Amino acid sequence: MKKSVFFVTRAALIAAIYFALATVLKPVSFGPVQFRLSEALVLLPLFMPEAVIGVTAGCFLSNFLYSTVYDVLFGTAATLIAAVLTYFLRRNKILAVLPPLVLNALLVPLIWIVDGSDPAYFLNLGLILASECIVVLLIGVPFTFVLEKALRRAGLALYTGKKDEVYIRTPRESATANDGNDDAPSV
Repeated sequence: MKKSVFFVTRAALIAAIYFALATVLKPVSFGPVQFRLSEALVLLPLFMPEAVIGVTAGCFLSNFLYSTVYDVLFGTAATLIAAVLTYFLRRNKILAVLPPLVLNALLVPLIWIVDGSDPAYFLNLGLILASECIVVLLIGVPFTFVLEKALRRAGLALYTGKKDEVYIRTPRESATANDGNDDAPSV
């Protein structure tokens, strides 16, 4: 499969998963006290550059359909910038976790300041930071590392930053060996 097709397909799948999680958990995904489980996906740029596009598109669609225009602007901007910074900081996994936490905590409370619904910026900053810490650190970090390990075990190539890198599925050794019996299907 060509790199561009694989890249776009993964980005679309990530966007769909982000949107689906935000939709299913809509009552707790929006507002000053939010538990947006889909934010756990913002760490995927650690090993999938296409996740930058995927989480941004998923966030945009969720905010566009279920929130205010200010959330579309500030929330999507926070997710985009956080995903890009996570990608660029991917060599230091501890630092790479910080952009989603900090940027969402700083930018998302601006939504309620701008629309005049809640002027308590620092209170909302604390609430968003707490919810991001729960989602990103307690759910996103374990999920990301388990997913990366599973994709590597399955033989799915992950982005390493090499020029002209091609996404391919590499066969596992157990799938290529058939113990000398040419008629037996490989396992």
